[in-house]
Amino acid sequence: MGRIKSSIIIVLALFAMMISPKAFAVEQILDVMLPSSSFLDVPDNYWAYTEISELHHKGILKGYPSQKFCPEAFITREEFATAVIKALGLNDGEVMDPLVLDDVFPEDWAYQNIQNAFFFGLFLPPRMAKDGGYYFYPTQNITRAHAITMAVNSIKTVPMTKKKAKSVLEYTYDDFFKIPDWFVAPAAKAQILDMLVIDPRGKKEIAYDKPITRAETAVLLYNMIEEARKNPNDKIKAAFEKKISAEGHVIQDAIVDDSIATIPAGTELPLIITGKISSQKACEGEKYVALVPKNFITAKKYLLIPYGARFTGHVQQVKKGRFLIRNAVLTLQNDSLDVLHQPLTRVNAIAEIKTSKSDSRFRKIFKGEKLTVDRGEFLYIKLLEPIKVDVSTGRLLVNPELDYKNNSVMDPYQHKNEATKKQVLDYIKSPTEVEDL
Repeated sequence: MGRIKSSIIIVLALFAMMISPKAFAVEQILDVMLPSSSFLDVPDNYWAYTEISELHHKGILKGYPSQKFCPEAFITREEFATAVIKALGLNDGEVMDPLVLDDVFPEDWAYQNIQNAFFFGLFLPPRMAKDGGYYFYPTQNITRAHAITMAVNSIKTVPMTKKKAKSVLEYTYDDFFKIPDWFVAPAAKAQILDMLVIDPRGKKEIAYDKPITRAETAVLLYNMIEEARKNPNDKIKAAFEKKISAEGHVIQDAIVDDSIATIPAGTELPLIITGKISSQKACEGEKYVALVPKNFITAKKYLLIPYGARFTGHVQQVKKGRFLIRNAVLTLQNDSLDVLHQPLTRVNAIAEIKTSKSDSRFRKIFKGEKLTVDRGEFLYIKLLEPIKVDVSTGRLLVNPELDYKNNSVMDPYQHKNEATKKQVLDYIKSPTEVEDL
């Protein structure tokens, strides 16, 4: 019976999308907003659990329909090129200076990402093969050496002599003597940058010629992202420094000084709540997640906060409404902001849930008001501290960055009332409101 009911709901949802373009727009928005459930083959004590979860939630690595991630499976060269370009946030750019490759064509699914991997200096141009062609071998599994080198190439590093590189590696790994000369320097740099990923369950070997696994890829990219953000190579830096423009909801109070934009304290931001919160059932400390339904931009259309970003926080104060005794009180405290390709950032804001103006006079006399915010409804949070954004990179500059591992702030994906994508779509009262923000 449950399966039949689920099938009917899915059919109705698809039908609604077919007849309502705006509903479909909301579906597209929610597709990146809400995290998927955990993978069946990645338990929370798995050695790469944090990295796999983080990159999956940020849309960089995907799982399979079987709800598995297959962490021990290998990854192809075209898949890795796509993942690293997405991890760097460079997958929206057009192909700048395409190479002519004899096995990669414009109609191929990974064509743009492969070409951009060459353009941004992650891959070196291929040498001519014996038959006179130039090949990328997109469907072959990528080796650990090539994957690690590609990740290291995203970062601007100082030249390293072979002697210095050998001194970094030779007493650390059992198979150091097997490493080819071309990989010695990249391997040493990766070791220094904590990017020479070694599965702790196996031998302490670099295993340069073995295919890299999906789990190792997750750890490599997870460690690469922050290093590349801090010190990108010259081509990636130039891409980061272009002011990012977008369409969306204009934050009128935002101030731009050179490349730094400030959303001042006191600004109210419209978000969509993912889990129902009621004054009659909520407890102080209960967590919530609210989502950005449309890009937040400046008056000149510089991107401030992208759609799909997650504001997370907790119930700060709650009092139940009691008939003829008191009206309910419901106040939410925002703790953090999670933006694609960026670490978790602290954002201090508050939302006071209030009754409608038409009911306020009535409730002053006849007390007992109950406050509720349903899934998919708008939640307006007021910033208590400014948010600063580098509009050349889209990077948040507000307050120290936080790490899930040290539990300084809650993990936004562990919200107990979090709705599924379908539930949020069902509960959005008017897709027009989202579309016309």
